Amino acid sequence: MSADLHALAWPAGRLGEAMEALGRAAGLPLRAVPPLRPVGVDLGDADALGAWIEHAAAELGVEAEPASEHRAGLLAAIRRAAPALVRAPAAPGAAVGAPMRSPEPGRSAHARGEAEPRFFVLARGAGRSVVLLAPDGAPRRVAARDLADLLAGALEEPLRGEVDGLLERAGVAGARLARARRALLDERLGAAEAASLWLLRLPPGASLWRRALEARLPRRAVALLSAHAASYGVWLFAWWLAGRGVLEDRLDRGWLLGWALMLLSIVPLRLLGTWSSGLFALEAGALLKQRLLAGALALSPEEVRREGVGRLLGRVIESEAVESLALGGGVTAVTAAIELAVSAIVLGQGAGGALHPLLLAACVGAGVALAARYLVERRRWTEARLSMTHELVERMVGQRTRLAQEPRADWHAGEDAALAGYLDRSRDLDGSHVRLSALVPGMWTLAGVLGLVPAFLAGSASPASLAVALGGVLLAASALKGLLGGLSSLSGAAIAWKEVDPLFRAAARAEPPPPLLPPRLPRELSGEERAILSAHDVVFRHAGRARPVLRGATLQIAANERVLLEGPSGGGKSTLAALLAGLRAPESGLLLLGGFDRATLGASGWRRRVAAAPQFHENHVLTASFAFNLLMSRRWPPRETDLAEAQAICGELGLGELLSRMPSGFEQMVGETGWQLSHGEKSRLYMARALLQGADVVVLDESLAALDPETMQRALACAVARSKALIVVAHP
Repeated sequence: MSADLHALAWPAGRLGEAMEALGRAAGLPLRAVPPLRPVGVDLGDADALGAWIEHAAAELGVEAEPASEHRAGLLAAIRRAAPALVRAPAAPGAAVGAPMRSPEPGRSAHARGEAEPRFFVLARGAGRSVVLLAPDGAPRRVAARDLADLLAGALEEPLRGEVDGLLERAGVAGARLARARRALLDERLGAAEAASLWLLRLPPGASLWRRALEARLPRRAVALLSAHAASYGVWLFAWWLAGRGVLEDRLDRGWLLGWALMLLSIVPLRLLGTWSSGLFALEAGALLKQRLLAGALALSPEEVRREGVGRLLGRVIESEAVESLALGGGVTAVTAAIELAVSAIVLGQGAGGALHPLLLAACVGAGVALAARYLVERRRWTEARLSMTHELVERMVGQRTRLAQEPRADWHAGEDAALAGYLDRSRDLDGSHVRLSALVPGMWTLAGVLGLVPAFLAGSASPASLAVALGGVLLAASALKGLLGGLSSLSGAAIAWKEVDPLFRAAARAEPPPPLLPPRLPRELSGEERAILSAHDVVFRHAGRARPVLRGATLQIAANERVLLEGPSGGGKSTLAALLAGLRAPESGLLLLGGFDRATLGASGWRRRVAAAPQFHENHVLTASFAFNLLMSRRWPPRETDLAEAQAICGELGLGELLSRMPSGFEQMVGETGWQLSHGEKSRLYMARALLQGADVVVLDESLAALDPETMQRALACAVARSKALIVVAHP
């Protein structure tokens, strides 16, 4: 079986072809590109090969999300990961072919005597089986358990003899032997990394409809509506059965038993509807959150500064409203509309005739008009609420500055007026909501009952038709209440969407994938004779300002150079540092990094090669572990080498004492809800974060200002020793 599975693995040299075949098999919309091959990539370097896979996926218009899976969750991951690439273990006794000639300098994996890496192409899961694409493109169904055992085989092999000996001494044999062996290996190796995968997905900024199709949301919606329609139909039929039995005086034991069974059959249908609704809400909400998170990360630093913390917080709050109100209100409105249609049919068959459906349509029209008015009132209330949120957060962020610079009489200026305006808007909104939720359903119930009076007085209606009409009135009242509640929620979602829309649109700003370049500048570009980073005639002007902050800025920074930028406050030091770090774009001029401009490297590629520790007010400690805050610019989860280097840099920066005081060391939670760091400790954390990125150029903007002279000398010595090229911004 192992040999058969190894025959289904693709060699790394054909990874581009494998990714195209996988994308087509999964129905992903791929770009038409020339054949993709890992030319010049060291196939024995896992990081370089992973970077090429991600780059090739971007060329194809999809995303390759790297993932590693532990032994305990490997089987479940294989079943749900498709479409994905899974790195295959080396085949036992695999012969190494002739060394591969690489067109780039350096030795390939083959030249070092290593076997070429191979990959399984996981097309889809099929219950307990998975479908792999063979190197000839044909699908092959294999047992998911066999694939998981193969992937974990190298991990398990050193322990297999010990485990088998233990089981033999315990007298475990027969059918129980395999299960016991697997249980012991899972216990010993559950947390060990067993497989590396790359999940092929549409990027978050892709068409929302395509991503919904990929997540099978239309199927969830159909299941939800079908379950609701079925339960509603069975409920109507049960009461029709009961009503007919009463009117025909046939309520015997069998009739009542049939009615009870019909009601009981509604329970699983309602459970199915609730389960489908929950899954639909979770998966649709996840898609929306991924899109909005991608949009937030796509905002430029300049846009973030212009928005302000308060407005961005307001957008985050409104994103929660969009998710809860749109999904809940949408499902409620659709199901209520179905119920209203059924109610109209029932009313048409009752004693009221065509009059009842007309009255129902008039009430629905009145409800829609009141919903439109409610939308206006809710928009005004939301604007007042968000304005207060924005002002409050900005005041909190600048509290110390306000206390120092503003007269005491102005500290709370405008707050009473804002609160009074908010209360007025709240009163108007509450009144509109009462009219929408209570007036219209009550008006319909009264109109529906009055619509039966003519037929009742004339005596032309049978008891059955009167009962049907009265039941239709009650059904329509319940459905109308649900519809208006759904419209109320959708109104809130529509208003919240106005705040969320900029983030939604920003997610579509996908940069074209830049050419695949080495993660660090080549040696010939970073020598003493060549500038690593250069600026030529750079001009920068803040938005809305007539006068540029920088005009004609020109400099060159070579390898191993240490540059000090000094100048008065407001002179443009931090602006120049932000331009060099790729955090801002110049109005004109040319910035080059190793001979490449920003358009060639891409914004992320530039920032990967130039690490910056911005000023204190533009840097953040996230509520997470100390290790995560250190290594967030490197990789997560970290490797042992990453943690060892972080430990060394923290010691050089004088953070060793802080780590010894923390009960959990590197795993100690820090940030707003964790261990509180001093100003100087935060500054050194930001420095360590930049140094650990391993970039070609490190920019430290006022990073030493909060340190005492002894600690400053120590931190500066660490930065000089650990940087290939260093720029320090400081006051004279």
